[in-house]
Amino acid sequence: MTREKYCVTLCTVIILFGPLLFASVSLSVEAEQGGGSSCRVLKDADGLRQLLPACWYQQAAGLKVVTFKKNLRYGHELSLDPTILSRQLDEIRAQGFSAIEIFAPADGVKAYNGLDQKNYYRIDPDLGTMDAFRQAIRLAHSKGLAAIIFINLGYYSVEAPDWIQATKDKKNGVVSDKTKWFLWADKPDGPAPVTQEDNLVTPQEREKDKAFWGWHYSEAAGAYYWSRWQAEGPNKSVIPLPQMNWGDSGWREEVEWIVRFWMDTGIDGMLIDAPLCYPNQTWAHNRQHITSVIASYGNTLMDPEGGRETTAWITEAGYNTMHDYYADYVTAIESGNASKLESNLHGWHDATVESGGTLYSAHWSNKFAADAAKRHLQQALIVGVGGIMVYTKTQGNPDAEEARNLHLKQQHPALYPTARRIQLLTNSDDKYYAILKTAKDGSERMVVVYNFQSTPQTVRLNLGVVDSAGIVDIQTGAVIDLPDQFHPVPVDVPAYGYRFFTVLPHK
Repeated sequence: MTREKYCVTLCTVIILFGPLLFASVSLSVEAEQGGGSSCRVLKDADGLRQLLPACWYQQAAGLKVVTFKKNLRYGHELSLDPTILSRQLDEIRAQGFSAIEIFAPADGVKAYNGLDQKNYYRIDPDLGTMDAFRQAIRLAHSKGLAAIIFINLGYYSVEAPDWIQATKDKKNGVVSDKTKWFLWADKPDGPAPVTQEDNLVTPQEREKDKAFWGWHYSEAAGAYYWSRWQAEGPNKSVIPLPQMNWGDSGWREEVEWIVRFWMDTGIDGMLIDAPLCYPNQTWAHNRQHITSVIASYGNTLMDPEGGRETTAWITEAGYNTMHDYYADYVTAIESGNASKLESNLHGWHDATVESGGTLYSAHWSNKFAADAAKRHLQQALIVGVGGIMVYTKTQGNPDAEEARNLHLKQQHPALYPTARRIQLLTNSDDKYYAILKTAKDGSERMVVVYNFQSTPQTVRLNLGVVDSAGIVDIQTGAVIDLPDQFHPVPVDVPAYGYRFFTVLPHK
């Protein structure tokens, strides 16, 4: 479907069902305003988004990255056949996941696992139809799974009809709407367009990637165009991909159409591919043309993938979720020394939460794939510390212990991504790490103790900051009494192990 056909379809729906739609939205808005929450559903294309919890992304335990495309390295492949898909979604739910992330659903080629779009208004026609996609979203919702997409709004494939038309217009000296979507120069050494990324990269990095990063000549256009990303051509040749010009109001308007088109399929949010690299894009552009549009549907996740170094993506641009790039669990596990873990989390992780954001924890290491104990310790750290636990195809599927931890995270508000954390002292904070977690609404408190040693340990846990009668092991139900708040209690923890406890209120 093209944008024009989508417009006609949308207008027809509004004419036929407008009064009902607007009445529904009006009631939803009143409900939202009455509850003082921005997490209520305001638009429900499939009628099933209401099945999800309010602020679902602030409660989500785990998210599985999936794709309907073939032979991609990043996402777990799903079928659009409803019978097969139903079984696959049941399995995902049983593994402890709260949501699926559909990677690169728009019709693309192969770069970055299909993010080099050809047509934003359809899925790959070899895979199915948009109706089949909408049915897949409804099926996910019927099973209590949120569904979001990962989409690129910053560059095109050189096979995209819009790009081909722009090059023809440029060659013929026509200043068309399409030519203004892209950036042009008469020579290869012209000034680079500004991006949010400029504060993070050096000229040396750009020079290293000059095969695709910079101004590149287009024979079809008879001019140079700006590129930041690449596709692979014949014999592994480099094809610089044309970047979109966010300084053009026409492109920004087109982005709104794209965002609404996909949100109208019933999805529950979007991860936007590397907006910090979008030329001439401002915080206001993000808020007006991306986040405010997504937020208008209510109860939606919004993540600026790649948005590093600053929480302005939350406070200024309106996103509510950020990738957790900097939590360094691996060093602590490999070294057996957890002394720097808390100070590390005080940086990016805590700054994001304090700004009102949720962490998207996709960048956990796969280097412990052959060591189950260390892999489990790493996963349990993310489950306990906070953030949405993300499984890509590279990270595989959760095993039985990991699935148990994901279900645990779903069931306990003290483990939600928004729960507060303070470190508890032990007899050796370089060998062990212990935390007190408190649910955002104060409904529950939990204690988690981690052992970074290769042998079982008895951890002397200081619970002096907790007014409690004791703690209860989540798995065994065993109670460790707390006679008073002045003496540490012994907690036995397996090698590279961990234990989750609920905190008993003081009688």
